Amino acid sequence: MEKLCDIVLLSYENSDLLKMCVKSVLEYTDIPSNLIIVDNASKSIEVRHYLNSIRGNSIINVIKIFNETNEGFAGGTNRGLMISKSPFVCLLNNDCVVTRGWLSEMIDVAKSRSDIGLINPQSSTFGSRPKENNSFNEHAQTLISKKGKIVEIGHAIGFTCLIKREVIEKIGKLDEIYKGVCYEDTDFSIRALKAGYIAVMAEGAYVFHKEQASRRDLKGKDEIYSRNKKIFEEKWGRQIRILYVDLSRNGEGGREKVYDTLRGVARERVTIDLWHSAKSEGEYLDNAGIDGRKIFRHADISLKSVTRFAGLKLIWKVLTKKKKYDALILKKSGISNFLRLFEFIHKSKIFYFSTARGKDEIYRGKNIFNMLIPNKLTEYLRARGVKRGNVI
Repeated sequence: MEKLCDIVLLSYENSDLLKMCVKSVLEYTDIPSNLIIVDNASKSIEVRHYLNSIRGNSIINVIKIFNETNEGFAGGTNRGLMISKSPFVCLLNNDCVVTRGWLSEMIDVAKSRSDIGLINPQSSTFGSRPKENNSFNEHAQTLISKKGKIVEIGHAIGFTCLIKREVIEKIGKLDEIYKGVCYEDTDFSIRALKAGYIAVMAEGAYVFHKEQASRRDLKGKDEIYSRNKKIFEEKWGRQIRILYVDLSRNGEGGREKVYDTLRGVARERVTIDLWHSAKSEGEYLDNAGIDGRKIFRHADISLKSVTRFAGLKLIWKVLTKKKKYDALILKKSGISNFLRLFEFIHKSKIFYFSTARGKDEIYRGKNIFNMLIPNKLTEYLRARGVKRGNVI
């Protein structure tokens, strides 16, 4: 039987985790697949014995690769990708437990739009956990109504990540410059985005991820994280934080335009707090026409309803926030001028909406930025300045 997906499962020690993961894959995968297990030089005899005992079934064919040395997440995963030929590839950590229909739902989501390239399932990683005494499958059943719904994410996470074959053909495999584990999946996601593919979370698929369990005993993990972060930020720049304040009662149509513009900004590795005048997040999303299918949210845009004492709340938020905003984007007013006066304290750059050309353009001094070309704004913020007097 021709296989639609290759599931690349990276194994390293932790036989109990591995057994639960493999058992769930064999039991709850209903898509013809190859399960490619890459063992990253486990020393445990129990792990070796278990791996040798695994057999496939009528739907899943099992392939095993035994690395002689631990090649890290990127290197080990790439070993599996080298023999993968199916239309879809799913990276899977050994500390995951999949549920009924997990893979078929992600593949359906992948097929729904040509620009979707990477898909994560809903998961404990995103805060979705079973209620007490509920099984993982029982929790997955509560998400039935969300089938077909998606949320765009800034980057896919490698714990369970479905990838279209065409993405790998265009951008290559994981970058092995990231040793150990961390940032290789973020790097891959950005490369995919540059090639025209977004990453999304499929709300109707569920995988439980016992986070950090597979790397809890990893030696030197803090040093590995710091090293990989430095490499990543030298290549792509640091994450930017923006507070965007739009308290106009623009209702249906106007909010959709604002949100769509901000979604483009978020794709430049920007997290955005969007303050609005709707009574609730749900009302805002309804007014903006965001349904989770044709038009969908971006996880890096957080919505906050501000209907009373907005000015005082803004000053308090900006002055007390531990992780400072790189930029505040808002209407010019007495409050915004006050915050501009005290930039030396809160360190956030103040930008105003352009009254002449609407909210697609913002300005700071003589510099004008087109929000529809967001990379210019993020380059400015990461560099902390450009030549004055330019339309950017």
